[in-house]
Amino acid sequence: MQITKPHVALLASPGMGHLIPVLELAKRLVTHHNLQVTVLVLATDTSSDHLSQLLNSQNHDFLNIVLLPTTDISGLVEPDASIVTKLLVMMHQSLPALRSTISAMKFRPMALIVDLFGTEAMKVADEFGMLKYVFIASNAWFLAVTIYAPAVDKNELAVHVNQQQLLKIPGCKPVEFQDTLEAFLDPNDPMYDGFLHAGMEISAADGIIVNTWEELEFTTLEGLRDNTKLGCIAKAPVYPIGPLVRQAAPQALESKVLDWLDMQPTESVIYVSFGSGGRLPAKQMIELAWGLEQSQQRFIWVVRPPLENDISGSFLTLGKVLLPRFN
Repeated sequence: MQITKPHVALLASPGMGHLIPVLELAKRLVTHHNLQVTVLVLATDTSSDHLSQLLNSQNHDFLNIVLLPTTDISGLVEPDASIVTKLLVMMHQSLPALRSTISAMKFRPMALIVDLFGTEAMKVADEFGMLKYVFIASNAWFLAVTIYAPAVDKNELAVHVNQQQLLKIPGCKPVEFQDTLEAFLDPNDPMYDGFLHAGMEISAADGIIVNTWEELEFTTLEGLRDNTKLGCIAKAPVYPIGPLVRQAAPQALESKVLDWLDMQPTESVIYVSFGSGGRLPAKQMIELAWGLEQSQQRFIWVVRPPLENDISGSFLTLGKVLLPRFN
């Protein structure tokens, strides 16, 4: 009788910023837990150079990667709808393809892991008797806000948005208005309902995997586990598995950056980057630059050109380095 490894499927939402963390988690499940892993990828444009390069760079003997058919949502959402709304509709429309793909597998997965935008797919896992997990590639505080959002009274939310008051989260740091999620700003936007839906679905998972670690967010993780605080909402166990970092090939850096790094004490430099979508207006860029400068910490900041004028040349200071990012 052939003995097989436990099989787990991961569903990645469209976008490189969603796919890359899912691939990194998949690799860890294979190397650290000896699982057989299938990564199901919903791509909006399978001909994208970045996507093709990323998928072709994977070891397909190591990971089984399956591309789900692209979905046409042009007749389902307004052209000016938010990217979050579009992603949620795309993921909804992909459910039949996901269902048929899993059904056709000779060795079906015992568990399905979805990301934030794929929570609706957990009902497909239920149909096949699979365990269902949610992977939050962000931090535990974002998870706390997400699962608590459906329980927030609309009047409390209105005070938070209209009067810019703190939004209190049990057992966690409150949300200041300037840090609030875009989904909170307009309760009439489809994104608002979609976000609340995701929060409720996350709470129904068999487990929640978060890209953080105990020492970094001890208080928030405790709040998520405390049944008198957020634990009564997040009934699923929370597993901090971070830091989950992409092992990318080394890229060429200017020699002055490498020379500067070589002169710094071990583990003394902070790396700052906001990912593939992290582009800020010039005003916010300036404020962030001042904050980093006044922290008196050594740092390397990888930054995309700001949404207004390009100010990247203003922030190369002795002991702190900013690297422009254009890809």
